[in-house]
Amino acid sequence: MNQEQLDELARRIAEGSATAEEIRLYDYLLSKVEEEEGWDETLLGDQESTGRILRGRIYDNAGIQRNRVRSMIIKISVAAAVVVLFVSVGLKLRKSADKAAAPGTMLAGKAIVPGSDKAVLTLANGEEVVLDSTQGKMMQQGSTTIHLQNGQVVYTNATAAQTDAYNVLTTPPGGQYQLVLPDGSKVWLNAASSLRFPAGFSGRERKVELKGEAYFEVAENVKMPFVVQTGDNTVQVLGTHFNLMAYQEEPSTNVTLLEGAVRVLHKTDTALLKPGQQAILAANRRIETVKLADTEKIIAWKNGYFSLNGEGTAVVMRQLARWYNTEVEYAGKVPDLKFEGSIKRSYDLRDVLAILEESGIHFRVEGRKIVVLPG
Repeated sequence: MNQEQLDELARRIAEGSATAEEIRLYDYLLSKVEEEEGWDETLLGDQESTGRILRGRIYDNAGIQRNRVRSMIIKISVAAAVVVLFVSVGLKLRKSADKAAAPGTMLAGKAIVPGSDKAVLTLANGEEVVLDSTQGKMMQQGSTTIHLQNGQVVYTNATAAQTDAYNVLTTPPGGQYQLVLPDGSKVWLNAASSLRFPAGFSGRERKVELKGEAYFEVAENVKMPFVVQTGDNTVQVLGTHFNLMAYQEEPSTNVTLLEGAVRVLHKTDTALLKPGQQAILAANRRIETVKLADTEKIIAWKNGYFSLNGEGTAVVMRQLARWYNTEVEYAGKVPDLKFEGSIKRSYDLRDVLAILEESGIHFRVEGRKIVVLPG
């Protein structure tokens, strides 16, 4: 294998486009690099150069940075997350991290799989319909037709008579689901969330109630504004795209606008948002407006990623707890770390924790409990 072929292999691994055979070849080469004997220079080239290419190209693409003096920062792009995932299953790039961790404390036991498309739809009569990603059927609720298919609930043919027939879509920890409301508005519901809505809209507004987090693409209707109520906070829109995060365990409710315009009401305070802005609604403060919000980070969950750009340990662990349906416990002080980058939400929990361990934080998994160990 010549240098050009090695460089191409490293590039494909770093970008996450490598085949299973290329991954096995990479595993073999890297394991040989780590050995003192058994390296065939005729077949594999210079041992030192090969190791430099394999590690250097991948880590350059990954953008991994370490600063162990004060805090540990791991900057992982989507491609880099794939690389470190390979590390976690034995590609030997993390020997130093393994030595730092206490023996047997990492990821023993049964794998904890990521969340999936699952929810419960509670109809107006109290009937509960358990939903998953494989169902494909149709239901009637008065004049309203409810289609259940491909991880999505779709309401059609609603009439004004259905405005008092309230339904609730609830996702458990480790679940997510999509909903098309009677007016055609689309809602992506994150884990541990619920949306209460009528089976049909009429009158002067289209009002729904949210607990947790959801991304909305609201169908435009100038004569009937769309209103989202979450606790004491209200978001009013005509037609727009926005994210609303209102988990009770988070320190604030955050409204982030991607397209259109929204008016936010928080106690006696109001704010009108423009695209790219975020309103932070904390219980004991006036509305705080962020004029240049990181919208890509904020809706990463909808697109299948954890976005950790500048997030602290406690914030990251709350996200993991909701998505993997786990409990988090700290065996000491909460580590004072900041994380940057993106990790796929499709990874098993043990792989995500292996990625995070590259920053110097360590874990023990006990059943469905993640114990964050002292530094």
